[in-house]
Amino acid sequence: MTEAQKRDAYLEAQQILRLDKTWQQLMPGERKPNFKRAAREILRRALGHKVRRNQAPLVIHGGMMHEHKPREAALIERTLKNGHYDPSLLHSFQMGAAAQRQERTPVAEPTQTNTDGLPDYEVFVHDHATTIDYPSHFEPGTGRFHSSVVQPPEHAEVPLQAPPQARLPSTYESVH
Repeated sequence: MTEAQKRDAYLEAQQILRLDKTWQQLMPGERKPNFKRAAREILRRALGHKVRRNQAPLVIHGGMMHEHKPREAALIERTLKNGHYDPSLLHSFQMGAAAQRQERTPVAEPTQTNTDGLPDYEVFVHDHATTIDYPSHFEPGTGRFHSSVVQPPEHAEVPLQAPPQARLPSTYESVH
């Protein structure tokens, strides 16, 4: 590295440290970059020291989330959650493809036994393989859990405000 390159690296490190003082948060919760570390790495390179990362290279393959190492799984999950990909990709990465989920055998229902005088209670187990949305409440009379996602009716009858014997003008009559 020449003297001019070392001088340029030193000036660049100074500019980065100035950024540390004037940096402002643009989004709520945005983390401040580590300007001091960046300037330190630039100076190390200028002084001839080798900078080596302390992280192993990524090993990404076509497996599901539990088949990856935690670091790679978190990186893939974060990438699939960023909004550029269909949510079904994230679901299949976490739970497997729909065909694989259907091949699994269902778990037997536990029997309710009331020992030690404890009150009876029901537990809802959220099964990601079959349930897509979360329950909002339990209806005791029917024994059903209601979905937190409300689906509007597909067809709704529009109430007619005219008396029953009224006739619409001929421009509104249909040929059906």
